[in-house]
Amino acid sequence: MPTNVFFNHAVSTEQHLYEDLVVESLRIYGHETYYLPREIVEEDTILGEDVQSTFGDAYSVEMYLENTEGFEGEGDLMSKFGVQVRDQATFVLSLRTWERFISLDSNLATSLRPNEGDIIYFPLSGSMFEIKFVEHENPFYQVGKLFVFKMQCELFEYSGEDFDTGVGAIDVIENEQAYQIELTMNTGSGGYSINEPVTLNSVVVGEVSAWSGKTERLDLVHNTKTLAVGDTLVGSVSGTSRTIASITDVMTMSNDGSAQNKDFEDGADNYLDFSETNPFGEVT
Repeated sequence: MPTNVFFNHAVSTEQHLYEDLVVESLRIYGHETYYLPREIVEEDTILGEDVQSTFGDAYSVEMYLENTEGFEGEGDLMSKFGVQVRDQATFVLSLRTWERFISLDSNLATSLRPNEGDIIYFPLSGSMFEIKFVEHENPFYQVGKLFVFKMQCELFEYSGEDFDTGVGAIDVIENEQAYQIELTMNTGSGGYSINEPVTLNSVVVGEVSAWSGKTERLDLVHNTKTLAVGDTLVGSVSGTSRTIASITDVMTMSNDGSAQNKDFEDGADNYLDFSETNPFGEVT
């Protein structure tokens, strides 16, 4: 044999000892984080993108923040679109923790390693980071085995995802950043449940983000159909059935006198035909 048979760098007992030391170090010097696997609801097979995705699970695990001096990346930048935060971070997760707590999730694209596109919630700063690349060979085969994953992440930008993890600090991002429709419902019995889907003529048209029985106000997110006064909305979980009394157009931003988003929206309707479903022509 080309190597010395009396020196074996892949002794299982040494590997177990080294892995124990790695896991213990991560638990001592690491931070409590949440790993959120991405579930793709609708996929664009042409561009290879997820049109709609949801996050229904959050696994509490320990991770080590590689740069202890702060986040990496370009930081806060002033651009023509306003202030942009471009923080980046590298998180270290042990292979043992991955296999025991996360790898069995059914929504993972692969169970062998963390998936690009999944999210890491960092409670210390209240930030969410999206995994962009996973390095699994650094450090390179110490004592003949790999023990950690290094995940290079960028600050997550919300774009209509559905968060139903059961962790309040995570799910609140949906209510804060998702586009909402404010409805005033007619007086009736019962109330809607938070996060339950509501249907119109047995078709899901949105999800309840807030409900007030005193003011009869219903806030919807992930709206999929134009609603009108008189429509009857039925809660899929609570069974509550009420008709719409009025609709508040939140795009007007009545509290902000300098807002022009509604004006731009109306102006765009004169140039763009959103009734077209096929930009290359209709199929007859």
